Amino acid sequence: MNATGTLFLLAGLIVFGTSFWGLFNRKRSIFCALAGLLVFLGAGLGAWLAWMESNSAIGTAIYLAIALVGIVSVVRQIMPRKT
Repeated sequence: MNATGTLFLLAGLIVFGTSFWGLFNRKRSIFCALAGLLVFLGAGLGAWLAWMESNSAIGTAIYLAIALVGIVSVVRQIMPRKT
């Protein structure tokens, strides 16, 4: 893996980590919501590609589980909080 691949991997891990943090963060965070949206879009595209190219049910399910983390993070960040 060259430097560009390492940079993309690091950026992806940071975005996924921020999205995962959005699941447990009690305060609203625009960064967690944006990261969740990016994770949802990326994993949704990955799931579609996994299904279309190889009909891989396991690969598609893994991508869909990651997309679920992203969308739940977004919903948790945009829902109003009770004070």
